[in-house]
Amino acid sequence: MKAAMYHGTADVRVEDVAKPTIGAGELLVKVKACAICGGDLRTFRHGHKAIHPPIILGHEIAGVIEEVGAGVERYHVGDRVIVAPGIGCGACSYCLSGRQHLCYTRETIAHGYDGGFAEYVRIPASAVRAGNVNFIPDEVDYLAASLSEPLACVINGQEAMDIQLGDTVAVIGAGPIGIMHAELARARGAGKIFLLNRSRNRLDAAQDLNYDAYIETGEDGGVQAVLDATDGLGANVVIVTAGSAAAQRAGIAMTGKMGKVCLFAGLPKDTPELSFDVNFVHYRQITLYGTFSSAPRHNALAVELIRSGKINADRILTHAVALEDIVHGFDLVEHRAGMRVAVVPHMEELAADIARHPDLMISKG
Repeated sequence: MKAAMYHGTADVRVEDVAKPTIGAGELLVKVKACAICGGDLRTFRHGHKAIHPPIILGHEIAGVIEEVGAGVERYHVGDRVIVAPGIGCGACSYCLSGRQHLCYTRETIAHGYDGGFAEYVRIPASAVRAGNVNFIPDEVDYLAASLSEPLACVINGQEAMDIQLGDTVAVIGAGPIGIMHAELARARGAGKIFLLNRSRNRLDAAQDLNYDAYIETGEDGGVQAVLDATDGLGANVVIVTAGSAAAQRAGIAMTGKMGKVCLFAGLPKDTPELSFDVNFVHYRQITLYGTFSSAPRHNALAVELIRSGKINADRILTHAVALEDIVHGFDLVEHRAGMRVAVVPHMEELAADIARHPDLMISKG
């Protein structure tokens, strides 16, 4: 089969490799679409301490089951599925409470196992047993389904934030994750949504979504603009999707009393510290949340939100590239040429899916 093999920093080669063989309890999935995560780009450019090449990256997988291992009863050949990449042990307190992404012995597809930037991917028995494989509804095509994994992470973040009817929500970062957060906040009943971004072009591209304010962050990170728009009260909920200490400080500063701040993105590993006015947080009774990854139940809910239309896949998925053109896909993500970019190993088989996304930009290698 063809696979985009990661050999190290800035070294991904599309190669002929052996098609995976599966054992008892496992699944072989023919990959139809696998979207490129910002984490994939960071690994490509800078490496990752938990990823040891050579390995196949890609964890935002949508495909069809090609083979079923002995003993598997729930899944059948031909089932259309998405895959939650984080595999918990199934026995610890986190796994038992539905928070498998926090399991201390968690394994991850595309870290310890080969991922989805290939024609086929093996799903280990531990993932099958743990419910990491969810079905794609008939109304959802493979391209849209590939958004389920990043949307699942957004759902995990907002589950912690517990957005209430009428809340004013400020989202810092107008990339695909920021737009997902803004759309999900609206679906949860937010009264006002402010979208903030460092550069104007992505704010302009989101004008059709009709948010209540589009704010260039500027020197103060957009703090004064948010305060002006809320009569000085600040936002009830602030979600920082930018991996920037300045953005995180600004997010805290624009939060109102009893407000909540979600630090959705981490900081660079060489400068992970954040300094801020603790008294501001103390006297305003602001709550800070860190959220990370998602559990299989979030993945199932994500594809349902896409099916229902509450999350419009067409506004988030902007490009599809052939597997042979994956490095171009990384370039698109790096230069913010669009929103989400999907890698399609079998482009000729997805003609019907592509037709459902008339504005999708296609690169066939």
